[in-house]
Amino acid sequence: MKKIFKNITYFTLLYCVLFIVDTVIKINLDSFPYRYFSKTALLLSLVGFYIFNQREDHKNKHILMCMALLCFILGDILFIEFSVKWRFALGVALFAIGKIIYAIRFSNKKEFEIAKLIPFLIFSFVYMCSVMIMIYINLGDHLLPAFAYLLIIMIVAQFAYLRKNEVNTISFWFVLIGVLLFLFSDTIAIFKKYYNPNFLYNKYSTMFFYGASQYFIVVGILLEKNMKLLKNKLEGNNSSNVK
Repeated sequence: MKKIFKNITYFTLLYCVLFIVDTVIKINLDSFPYRYFSKTALLLSLVGFYIFNQREDHKNKHILMCMALLCFILGDILFIEFSVKWRFALGVALFAIGKIIYAIRFSNKKEFEIAKLIPFLIFSFVYMCSVMIMIYINLGDHLLPAFAYLLIIMIVAQFAYLRKNEVNTISFWFVLIGVLLFLFSDTIAIFKKYYNPNFLYNKYSTMFFYGASQYFIVVGILLEKNMKLLKNKLEGNNSSNVK
């Protein structure tokens, strides 16, 4: 088992198998008790992979990642029965907390140029305006919570974007891709609830983008410090070319 979690190729295969099993269970079996096991196993595999391979230079960073993943695990469990209002609300809150923790983990102490953020700020403005315009009529009392959640999403993306030139290139792109996939997943979920219940085959697309996003983020964070894992990922390329 340790060999699987120490090797990125073996773990990727394991993660894909667990994801497929969870998808099949969601489509064909009752949520209770099967999905509680399959969904938890999927996310716990990420926790195990992170713990086995983390090389954080500060203990706080390790704690932050574990706290974020715990929030997502608990939120996912609550979302299994999302039709229950209090479970849905608490699940959303846990996801928001997990995202905030991710943003803190992505941050660094180095100064950045405001000009560097201009492309991202333009994207954020267009994205938030577009989403709010499309769902505004159906928000009702959820206007402020929806706006706050969208804002948190963009803050996470901002801090992922600001990692550029502060970490090695492959780590930067893995995390940024993961955050963008998270953005797609959240956008589909928001449109499903407030715009069109059948938007973009959400039963499958939300799961796919979310599962892929967590994989890319966790692997990206590990590639930031773990040079052995990075060398394994690059399949023998000269790791000295990585910043």
